[in-house]
Amino acid sequence: MEKTTYRYPLDLKGIQDILEFTHVASKCPGEVTIVNGHHRLSAKSFLSVMLAKISWDSVTVECDFDCYFEFEKFIAR
Repeated sequence: MEKTTYRYPLDLKGIQDILEFTHVASKCPGEVTIVNGHHRLSAKSFLSVMLAKISWDSVTVECDFDCYFEFEKFIAR
């Protein structure tokens, strides 16, 4: 059986959003990553998310569980 992966594009507007996002991510069970192409970083690390926000054109959260409602505030519309 193939493992399902859930991905949502993020819109993190500033430091406060990044702090809140990493706080929520750190409470999630299992691995939560942010991705851009082949680059993958931990979504539970403030420095990783800050680096991604500064360096990448787009940031997507990826989980092996449906994390929509956990990160709804930060999902790009």
